[in-house]
Amino acid sequence: MQSTPRRGRPPSADPSKIARVALRLFERNGFDAVTMHEVADAAKVSVRTLFRLFPTKSDLVWEGLKEIRVVVASRVAEVRGSGLSLRAAVLALAEPFLKPMEDPAVARLARRRLRVIADAPALLGHETLREIEADVASLFGPSSAPPALVARAVVGVAFAALFWWAEQESAVTPLDALDAALRGVAGEPERRGDS
Repeated sequence: MQSTPRRGRPPSADPSKIARVALRLFERNGFDAVTMHEVADAAKVSVRTLFRLFPTKSDLVWEGLKEIRVVVASRVAEVRGSGLSLRAAVLALAEPFLKPMEDPAVARLARRRLRVIADAPALLGHETLREIEADVASLFGPSSAPPALVARAVVGVAFAALFWWAEQESAVTPLDALDAALRGVAGEPERRGDS
């Protein structure tokens, strides 16, 4: 008996696998040189499916960023008014995302993504990153600097620390790199036994 070909929507595509295929293409050819059609072909999905899962090419690099934003917004609500120092507040916001990068497999993927982002700085203009910055800005009250400026500076320090970490092949964790960067920017000495 001959089976009839299935009609309708194809089996669901795995967004994580598609994002990893795209990442390989971006690493090999550069982010700007790769088209969505090339990603769809390499991932063996239709262009329509690709755009349904990833409305923009930058979304392929930032897979999971919307979920991160939800967690950041929740953490901001917990941290606001807690009396934590700027450094402690930033570390509290970043820990849920940076702690998992201590796993070697997660670290390898994160380093690859960060290297692509470092090579294509326009990726730092992603809309969801701006929303995260706005969430972070809500932590800061009136001061000598506008809250949005302080938030952008904090996010800039965080990415600088992560880009540095991505270049290293050392035992320094992403959270340690961020902590060191924040201490360095604030002019705080590293205290022995302090983490």
